Amino acid sequence: MTAWATIRRVSSGVTVPLFFVLVTPTLGQGADDASQPHKPNKLTPAQWRAGAEAAEKANDWEAAFTAYCHLFVAERNSPEVRERLNHALRRSQQVRRHRDPAFQQFAAGMSTLDAMRLFAEVLTKVPVLYVDRERATPQILWEHGIEELARALDNPVFRQVYLDSPAAAKADGFRNSLRSSWARQPVANANDARRLLPKLLDAADAAFATRIRAALVLEIVCGSCAGLDEYTVFLNPAQYNPQSVAAAPDLTAQGVYLGYADGGLVVAGIAPGSWAALEVPGLRKGDRVATLNGKAMAAATPAAAAEALRTPVDGYHELEVLGEDAEVPAFVARLPVVVPTVYGTSVAAPKDSLPGKDGAIGYTRIGRMAATTPRELDEAIHGLKARGVRALVIDLRGNMGGSFLAGVDTAKRLIPAGLIVTTQGQTAQVDNQPFSSDSGMSAHDLPVVVLVDSETASAAEVLAAALKDHRRATLVGMPTFGKGAVQYPVRLDALDEKDAGGQPKTGRSGGVRLTIAKLLSPSGAAINGVGVTPHVLEMHPAQQLDLAFKKAVELLPASPLPPAPMALPMIP
Repeated sequence: MTAWATIRRVSSGVTVPLFFVLVTPTLGQGADDASQPHKPNKLTPAQWRAGAEAAEKANDWEAAFTAYCHLFVAERNSPEVRERLNHALRRSQQVRRHRDPAFQQFAAGMSTLDAMRLFAEVLTKVPVLYVDRERATPQILWEHGIEELARALDNPVFRQVYLDSPAAAKADGFRNSLRSSWARQPVANANDARRLLPKLLDAADAAFATRIRAALVLEIVCGSCAGLDEYTVFLNPAQYNPQSVAAAPDLTAQGVYLGYADGGLVVAGIAPGSWAALEVPGLRKGDRVATLNGKAMAAATPAAAAEALRTPVDGYHELEVLGEDAEVPAFVARLPVVVPTVYGTSVAAPKDSLPGKDGAIGYTRIGRMAATTPRELDEAIHGLKARGVRALVIDLRGNMGGSFLAGVDTAKRLIPAGLIVTTQGQTAQVDNQPFSSDSGMSAHDLPVVVLVDSETASAAEVLAAALKDHRRATLVGMPTFGKGAVQYPVRLDALDEKDAGGQPKTGRSGGVRLTIAKLLSPSGAAINGVGVTPHVLEMHPAQQLDLAFKKAVELLPASPLPPAPMALPMIP
């Protein structure tokens, strides 16, 4: 697994309705044994830094990016670390793009003129929608794009696929001219770009032979978007319309990673804090899978496992797991096809009760934010109350977000009145738009403790910040990731056929996943790049949970006083 999670993709559209989706990178620890949730990394920040710098020198940008992710967790307030992280992200994104068959096919099927039309559309749409117009002028987009092309010329995969064995000296000379001359050319609008691009391509032709000229322009397109921030990126048609690409099914949403060993299917790992980790504690890393949805996996191939996953049983994937003797099935694990977002709900009697305190402590985990999350939380809390729970621990550790509106609606279930979050951006739908709660008496009144960590991000940070600012919950753990920005997929249509009304009928152009707004907490504090600092700082995951329960005990309501004895009348 890479450290940065696969980008979530959402539906298309040119206008910007209030149907945002917050997406964010994840500093995932990878698959691990379910018995060791939130296992801390053993390397020191100095070791992560040394590893990152060594990977940079070796042009291993995937490894450099992973190392900087871990270093960022430890040194989150360092501008230098964040800058190096973003640089490594852009380089690793570029490397993956050059290796992507879908992108190669996209470039190979495009004319140079079409590529220039696509860039012109980016220069037209992005400046008026991006959260900060001053940082997305056509000039700045041009400079970001030229830098991306310069970096591509240093990439062996790009040279092999798109260039015709250029001499190193000529390629280096052209790359230097890109930075020293071409990046400084004035570009005030799309027309300026149309005028400059043919001249730039002619200069490239004078330096080396290009197999696909459009590929050079596409590098400028990709770089103009990626240079804005770590979340904005150009999406080729296969990425923008993922439903058009048949993906092999897997169990990663449930938290189970499948692998192959000794000719059979095995559980390669369990994601810490996932649904499987909390709801199927008997499933372990290394378990051998005898059958998957009723199909034998003794000599499974990836294709056979994928085919079995296409036929779930009554809404569940059933894994028959072998026992220690590898002959007798130990148990059958049932994993839901549609994974709940609220799970792990349980009741615990306080270990250290306090005099005058009464009731049990409830625990539940919100793994991500989706449209169903508020309802699922309602159901979990109602069930816990029926079991005598009078204080609640909500675990947001590792929750990288999801739906912005779901985060707001979840906060409304716990905050009776007041501001939840404010968005700031260029478009009317996000320009200083407040989102508030008017739940009143319908909001849950249980005292709440919230667990957060450096992987709590995006819509989950909206919830955590609102609960903290309203003094509705005590936060325990580590400062959150600091991803307080809203992304929206902006459709590009320069290459598409249009209907009679001028609407695109095809999806040949792709789009841009664009940052359109930043988020402010109820107190007016920025979330992006800062995060939410908990009331109680604790870096060790196991101790975080213990502290959360102790705080919950302190929040338990007082035990009702026994009735006063009735006074008896005096008998003469």
